[in-house]
Amino acid sequence: MNIQPTLRIVSDDVAIIDCLVDHGEMFKSFDTNKTTSFLVDEDFHIVFYFADSKLENRFMMYIVDNFTENSDCMELVLNHLEHQIKEGNHLYIMKQAKSKVLDMLYMTDTFRALFGKNNAQETNELYH
Repeated sequence: MNIQPTLRIVSDDVAIIDCLVDHGEMFKSFDTNKTTSFLVDEDFHIVFYFADSKLENRFMMYIVDNFTENSDCMELVLNHLEHQIKEGNHLYIMKQAKSKVLDMLYMTDTFRALFGKNNAQETNELYH
């Protein structure tokens, strides 16, 4: 499901497991709720596994394409996580995930440099 052109939510367990395996992020056990985050090129992925879910799908994944350019989408993910925390849903992994998203937001300039992109502020200074 596309929330924004650069933010997708995936709930297909098979697709998520394939993605985790392809990028060396597969969980070692499935006895408790878990979350992990990783980059695929410049796209930020955050995956949840809900061990206690009664639903057919136990995995959920957010993908923010080109996350250094789409901080608004990162903020949407953060807002969703904060809402889940306020509602008391899966507190431990939601707090872990919130911390991971905040870390990525704080490190955006570092990743922009790593990806060879100019900081917006630097770009403005060059032309003024």
